[in-house]
Order: sequence, then structure tokens, then C-alpha cells
Amino acid sequence: MHSGGIPISGWRNRDVRMLFIASMIMWTCNTMYIIDMPLYISSTLGLPEKLAGLLMGMAASLEIPVMLLAGYCAKRIGKRNLILIALAAGIVFYLGLVLFSSRNALLLLQLFNAVFIGIIAGIGMLWFQDLMPGRPGAATTMFTNSISTGMILAGVIQGTLSEHLGHIAVYWLALGLAIAAFALTARVRNG
Repeated sequence: MHSGGIPISGWRNRDVRMLFIASMIMWTCNTMYIIDMPLYISSTLGLPEKLAGLLMGMAASLEIPVMLLAGYCAKRIGKRNLILIALAAGIVFYLGLVLFSSRNALLLLQLFNAVFIGIIAGIGMLWFQDLMPGRPGAATTMFTNSISTGMILAGVIQGTLSEHLGHIAVYWLALGLAIAAFALTARVRNG
């Protein structure tokens, strides 16, 4: 895929573009949750503020084994299928945030959050590299730019939504975005 000895931009590849947009959406969802959750827990649900730290810590501690397991399973299951599994877990997670408000339900949902983030954080960059063979630096840049872009969007969206529609609107949007990311990801070739 070279034109006169110059590599063609990864952005010209339909699969890379769709994966970039899907990845950006996934990171937008995750960052909106990270920004909003402590406020949602205390001001909307009326739960103890320390629960926010417990939820974050629990998800983080579960993400590491998920990353390791995902790396082990990547060749057998395929990166695309793993990301689809992650998105399915993300959809369950955001749906659960909309439907449930008890401490125990929120703690249980962290398993789905950990699967979602653990897989996309561990496998996402590898899939970009598969779609951009011979260009690992450009592929890594695409992945990290999807994270940065998602984080920027998340701050703007979360602030606007929570101010005008309340904190629950953030999770309804995250649910819709996770479904959209699933649909986009399902159309990307395996690599």
C-alpha cells in the first residue's frame, strides 16, 4: 500500500477509520463515566462518597487480569471478537448504570466495566497494528489519538449533559454510544 514509495495514510483505509471512530467512542464512554460517576454516586443516588473510590479501585484491580487473559486469548478468539466481547460487556455495564442504583449492583457492574476497559486497553492497539502492517508507530499513534480525542469529547459532553439533563443522561448517552461502537466494530475486518 505504497504510492511512489510513500506509505498511504492509515486514515484512507476504511477499516482503520471505522476502528478509530469506534475506539474514540469507547474511550469517550469510559471517560464520561470516570468524570461523572463520583458526582452521580453522591448527588443523584445519595450513596456514600467513598463508594466512588471503591468502584474505581475494584474496576482497576479487575482490569489487569482481564488484560492478561485477553492477551492470552487473542490468537484463539481473534482481536475483533475480543473487542466485540468488550463492547457487549460495556453495553451491559452502561445499561446496568441506568437500571440499578444499589451499592451491590454498582459493585457487581464493575466486572463488566473491567472486561470492557481491560480488553480495549490491551487489544485495541494490537488490532490497529494488524490493520496497518509494517507501520507500528503510525498504528500506535492512531490508537493513542483515539483515546485523547475520546477524552476531550467526554469532558465537553459530560459537563453539558449533566448540567442540562442530569447525571443519568450521561449513562443513557454512553449506552447509545457503546451500541454504536459495537455496530461500527462489527464492520471492521479482523486484521
